[in-house]
Amino acid sequence: MPPFRIIGSTHYVGTSELGAYLITSQDGHVLIDGGMASTAPQLLASIAQLGFKVTDIKWLLTTQAHLDHVGSLAALQKASGGQVAVMTGDAELVERGGHGDFAFGDEATFPAVHVSRVLHDGDVVSVGDIALTAHLTAGHTRGCTTWTMTAREGSGSYHVVFAGSLTVNPPVRLWKNPSYPGILEDYRRSVAAMRGLPVDVFLGAHAGFFDLAAKRERLARGEMPNPFIDPEGFRAMVDRGAAALEQRVSGEKSR
Repeated sequence: MPPFRIIGSTHYVGTSELGAYLITSQDGHVLIDGGMASTAPQLLASIAQLGFKVTDIKWLLTTQAHLDHVGSLAALQKASGGQVAVMTGDAELVERGGHGDFAFGDEATFPAVHVSRVLHDGDVVSVGDIALTAHLTAGHTRGCTTWTMTAREGSGSYHVVFAGSLTVNPPVRLWKNPSYPGILEDYRRSVAAMRGLPVDVFLGAHAGFFDLAAKRERLARGEMPNPFIDPEGFRAMVDRGAAALEQRVSGEKSR
């Protein structure tokens, strides 16, 4: 996926499905997620193609500690020299390189990386005029994180949400012998937390969450308002996740 500016200082530098976002400022940049280990060269090339220096990245953030989102984190940290900040619950897993995951055990590992800052619900990561708030939306991983910030475009201000995942992976158990104690309660709290967020611009850990390709084409055609302004799409995604969660619970109860 060619890199492009979404809105304000927020740019897409990920793949056709795995989200990665560069938020820029005169004082340095922030990168959210990085895809598989094999995508590190693509992300570095995309950042350069947009005219930014990878060495200006001050913070590398994550939405979830799975190899398809943090696999490239170690390589990106080495290339940028930036610090890594991860939500509690996922920070330990990132430093273990994915070993001992509650769903995948040691089958979905990735290069380990040192976490400079362990985050908690409501913490803010700032660089220059960038201020990103971390919201704990656990379940998919213990420290799954949804990020929010304000983007400014022209005279307007927009609430931007980088949504973590509400998906329940196939090996995960919610009701009978839960994959970890309290996982169902975590998922339900995450649904409630997402429903409470103010949102204008809807982005996410996976491009499929928010129909990236189609919106990118519409943006390139100059469509106004910006097609990534999609609060209804965000609410629909959360509703789908909530319905799938409860269906999964019902299925487990019936077995």
